[in-house]
Amino acid sequence: MERIILHIDVNSAFLSWSAIKLLREGYSKDIRNEISVIAGDPSKRHGVIVAASIPAKRIGIKPPTTLFEARKIYKDIIVVKPEKEFYSFCSKKLIQFLKSIFPKLEQYSIDECFIDYTEMKSIYGDEVKYAYKLKDDIYQKFGFTVNIGIGNNKLCAKMASDFEKPNKVHTLYSFEFKEKMWDKDISELFMAGKSACNKLHEIGIHTIRDLATFDEKILIRKLKSQGKLLYEYANGIDDSVVDSIGYNERKSIGFSRTLDNSTDNKNIIYNQLHKFSQDIAKILRNKKLFAYTLVVKIRNDEFKTSNHQEKYLNGFYKEEDIYIKARNLFNKLWNGEKVRLIGLSASDLENSNIYQISLFDNEDNEKDLKIDDLINNLNNKLGKELIYKGNKLH
Repeated sequence: MERIILHIDVNSAFLSWSAIKLLREGYSKDIRNEISVIAGDPSKRHGVIVAASIPAKRIGIKPPTTLFEARKIYKDIIVVKPEKEFYSFCSKKLIQFLKSIFPKLEQYSIDECFIDYTEMKSIYGDEVKYAYKLKDDIYQKFGFTVNIGIGNNKLCAKMASDFEKPNKVHTLYSFEFKEKMWDKDISELFMAGKSACNKLHEIGIHTIRDLATFDEKILIRKLKSQGKLLYEYANGIDDSVVDSIGYNERKSIGFSRTLDNSTDNKNIIYNQLHKFSQDIAKILRNKKLFAYTLVVKIRNDEFKTSNHQEKYLNGFYKEEDIYIKARNLFNKLWNGEKVRLIGLSASDLENSNIYQISLFDNEDNEKDLKIDDLINNLNNKLGKELIYKGNKLH
């Protein structure tokens, strides 16, 4: 049976949700219909815009433009501060509603999710007809619009939802991929950031067709693992499954930070990963937990977010292990673009470690765990991390 995947994306989510909140509070205008933006600090002219209305986008005001640049284009622009708690509330309500309908749902971000519709087709019928009904139901129930993309994998469904907006349903089935995507500029391919596009331009690749028909081995030499990924995406290939135990449901411990300045300096990024590793290790020790999955997340200057995760056979909780794993994951994920945000999280948490002995494992692992527990207990009593093992990372 051929897979059918839906991708649901809230149209201008932060701005839509702020509009709903303002209307409830008696504001006279629906900012979705005005030249308006959501920005971190309206009082600062260099505040960065994180969301813009469709009327604002039409005149060239788009994230991540600064307020200073936006006011050059339109001086009377309406600026609204973000309401993070309300955004989380709206997201949670939408996901709860969708989970009551679909058993296989993966929340991809605060305003996006994937749904595996394959087995649901026998219940709800044709996916296109149902998608139109679903988007209308969401609007009637919550007051905001969504785009729904339909495809035979997550990649196609996501790119379909990015076609004309707002309040639309689009398809990008495997048999439609060449016709609908190959003539588009390479920058319109999911995960093709500015840095990758520049490298592709250097070897004569300008359209998705160029990339799809290029020598894969040369792409891998040029862009490493990202070259293989982009080659597959240019051919509409994506075998990833809809992970119904993702995002907020899986037990996890994680941290992220938006850097003061975007950077491609590995040492700065490594230092941040090291700090996260320390913090995660401390929480795991205090809760006497082992983690089995580690995820590194990065976001570039274009606000494109990507992550790489790995599930390990042996549980881990030590700072050194977490840091080494985090660096390896980052190196596999990073394509050389400047990093704006870096995140690290440990998940699949258990209160016991099913440790698989191999020729390369430390046979004194149990003794090592007891020493770590002793150090942790002493530091807790002292109120500071004053005692370290001899192999403490610097």
